[in-house]
Amino acid sequence: MEYLKKGQAGFTLPELLIVMGILAILFGFITPNLLHFRQRAVLNTTVDTLVSDLKSQQTKAMVGDTEGRADSDHYGIYFESKRYTLFHGIAFDPLDTSNFSIDLEQSQTFSDINVPDSSIIFSKGSGEVLGFISGSDNITLTDSTNGNQIIIQINAYGAITVQ
Repeated sequence: MEYLKKGQAGFTLPELLIVMGILAILFGFITPNLLHFRQRAVLNTTVDTLVSDLKSQQTKAMVGDTEGRADSDHYGIYFESKRYTLFHGIAFDPLDTSNFSIDLEQSQTFSDINVPDSSIIFSKGSGEVLGFISGSDNITLTDSTNGNQIIIQINAYGAITVQ
């Protein structure tokens, strides 16, 4: 094993400071980009969950799911600015104990709800949207941290388009 000669102690303090400074600058550039991707991923996950819930409610209406009740029913989703609620029936009843609410992430809101009575209701049997108003059935989900918006449109037959 070879021993260090006198005066060879390794890196000098200025060399270490320069390397640490370069690393700090690199991390400074990388971190905001990673946070942006995280926020975008969270927004996309919320949209995917909402679209899945819309399709699930439509499927329940089409197949006549009773969820333990005597008769099949219409199914829908009621929108508020910070949450949406899955429900059954011809209209949203906030006192119905079978309702299921999903809260949005803290930075997310439904900034624009363009559906009749803030609800999308699927007709039992056909799965078509009740009370559809041509060209205006859409919901805008906004992330306040970066201003990203995603528009979810639904047509009379329940087909969903994400922009």
